[in-house]
Amino acid sequence: MKCAVAEQHIVQSIYGELPDDAAHSLQQHLATCEHCRTEMHIYETLKQAMAFAPAEEPSASFLASSRIRLENALDMLPPPSLWQRAQMGFYGFFAQLKAAPGMAASLAVLGVALGAAGGHLWNAQRAASEAARTQMGAPFSAGTPAVMSVSGIVQHPNTKMVEVHFNQMVPATVEGPIDDPEVRKLLLMATGDAGDPNVQSDSVGLLADQCRAGHDCQAEPVRTALMVALRYDRDPAVRLMALNGLEPYVAEDLRIRDAVLESLMHDPSQRIRSRALAMLEPVGADSSVRMVLHTIASEDANPQMREASLKVLQTIPPTE
Repeated sequence: MKCAVAEQHIVQSIYGELPDDAAHSLQQHLATCEHCRTEMHIYETLKQAMAFAPAEEPSASFLASSRIRLENALDMLPPPSLWQRAQMGFYGFFAQLKAAPGMAASLAVLGVALGAAGGHLWNAQRAASEAARTQMGAPFSAGTPAVMSVSGIVQHPNTKMVEVHFNQMVPATVEGPIDDPEVRKLLLMATGDAGDPNVQSDSVGLLADQCRAGHDCQAEPVRTALMVALRYDRDPAVRLMALNGLEPYVAEDLRIRDAVLESLMHDPSQRIRSRALAMLEPVGADSSVRMVLHTIASEDANPQMREASLKVLQTIPPTE
């Protein structure tokens, strides 16, 4: 399998749409291709990050205006000729005879399954939310508005207490230790708040500090949020904070190691690349790390990076 085909199959695999035979071929390719494994990690991280973003429904005014534009466009189409109407009716009739029984049965089964799954998921989410609010001492209400955005983060000096200010229909605040589920959920939401760079920076910095201190970073969403910030945030200061927060886990988590390698190779900030190089030195015996270091030492446009990579390679014991 070529890389161009593998990259197309990776997206289908992430969303569970790849046939079994193609999935087997893809796994064989990933076992031997470092580039495509990196692509797979990127897409998995992006999908997990997107799961934090709330789904927004279109407004009623937008739907109404869209329907009006569609009706106007349909009215402007020329009417079909007699032959076209006869042809559409003929083929449409036989298509319905062929597809309707199986399609109706499939839709019925799918509707029952989705209804049951949706009801179960709704009940589980509501129970989890009620438990979290009860633990915080706030009464649960079925009519409580959803969180729209995080407006500010304040850490109490010399304590683990954090204030997270967030907006619903009106501004609101939740206060608690950083490992509180409700506080952590809002901090993770704030890492993707591109509308307010200060909030985004505060949330990434706070989560990164806790990771460096050995707290609250074992949970998968926290590491994923920092990797997304490292890869995609436009602010080099935010990327550097995320990189520093991931440092304790470079040796044990291959996904984090791959993200740091990407920063070493492609980040436009010299400071971030140098920091990434220093973080990878303890795991220099890894074959992928050595390969990247050899590439930078021989081909990088920056002479300082070439020299620094060569020095790290000289400290790595040769493999037998």
